[in-house]
Amino acid sequence: MIDTIQTVESRDLDELRMLTERVIVADTVTGDLALQMELIHNVHQNLDWWLANREHCCHLKYTRDGQTVAVVLVKNFWNLCSLFVVPELHRQGIGRALILAAIQQCRALTDRSAIRLNSAPNAVAFYESIGFYPEVCTRTLPPGFKAMALQL
Repeated sequence: MIDTIQTVESRDLDELRMLTERVIVADTVTGDLALQMELIHNVHQNLDWWLANREHCCHLKYTRDGQTVAVVLVKNFWNLCSLFVVPELHRQGIGRALILAAIQQCRALTDRSAIRLNSAPNAVAFYESIGFYPEVCTRTLPPGFKAMALQL
């Protein structure tokens, strides 16, 4: 088994769209089709933004035996807008490895004091285990989502 973390390339875009949709439908939001579609739309917008602004992002993929199984996108080197790991590989350290690699890259490229994110309900404990903490949010988030930050 060969695991690697690599920078996402534009040729990966279709594969990443399918991966993120699969994870959202299978794992992120249970039963709320409207919310699933909203999240998929948001992820697609973030991918489109990345494609037009690649120099302002940390976008990494985790591959296992050449197959992409996880992805993280940090816009402007402080806004962690997505982390997706295929459900069958949860709790194997893949998400943690991607987050830590992204944080390492972002530290050198931002003047912000923290990386921020809006966590899905089932991921809050995961982010807390890495050191993220709850943060006040002025935006309306989907039900159960929590604004969080990690000091750099």
